[in-house]
Amino acid sequence: MENGLLVKTEEGSPQGGPLSPLLANIYLNEYDQEMARRGVPVIRYADDIVVLAKSKRAAERLLETTQRYLEGKLKLKMNVEKSKVVSVFAIRNFKFLGFALGKGKNGIYIRAHAKPLKKAKAKLKELTSRSQGRNVRVVMQKVKVYIRGWLGYFGIASMKTTMQEWDGWLRRRFRCYIWKQWKNPRTRIKNLMKLGMLQWQAYRNGNSQKGYWAVAGSGILTHSITNKRLVAAGYFEILNYYESLHLCD
Repeated sequence: MENGLLVKTEEGSPQGGPLSPLLANIYLNEYDQEMARRGVPVIRYADDIVVLAKSKRAAERLLETTQRYLEGKLKLKMNVEKSKVVSVFAIRNFKFLGFALGKGKNGIYIRAHAKPLKKAKAKLKELTSRSQGRNVRVVMQKVKVYIRGWLGYFGIASMKTTMQEWDGWLRRRFRCYIWKQWKNPRTRIKNLMKLGMLQWQAYRNGNSQKGYWAVAGSGILTHSITNKRLVAAGYFEILNYYESLHLCD
């Protein structure tokens, strides 16, 4: 099945609550039954509908018949601007409940769409903002809660490389966060020595004129605030948790 068409109604109950999908299941039940009678594969959640076809021409016919059925038979209004024929593998044009499909050497796989990935990373950036003044352990716990919830939904997607990249990026952000909290050179020198750095090295690095982000990515912190020490402080390893969700795949 190479093509799909997305049909979404414009009217309905306020979104975000349990009432919307419940009402959609009631008023679109006839549509589900009609498509099943015709033998047409349909994926639907609330009023978000994907109708699958084997060719572009077949999909175009289904789009027309779907519009006639929804608006003529069920008296519903179809959003014609969002309802179109697209390949389900076209990530820029196809998104369903935050997901898209990909095709690789091992076959078809599920992936998270670029939009929710971008939104999640923006949220992580907000949570780890170095201007908030909270204890780093508190911030790590907030990130953990968010990531566990986000992966509870998007964890089925194939995105191992992305999770690995997020881990590296977040570790650097936490090192940056800690470096700023140490504030002045005297505190930095003292803490670097506590972490095992020689006095002369701690003095030189503690007085570094580099910016926060540059120091966080340098050996000054990667060799002192190691990944292991971050975990001991409460850092939640995203890749490990993601892989644990796929142990039975």
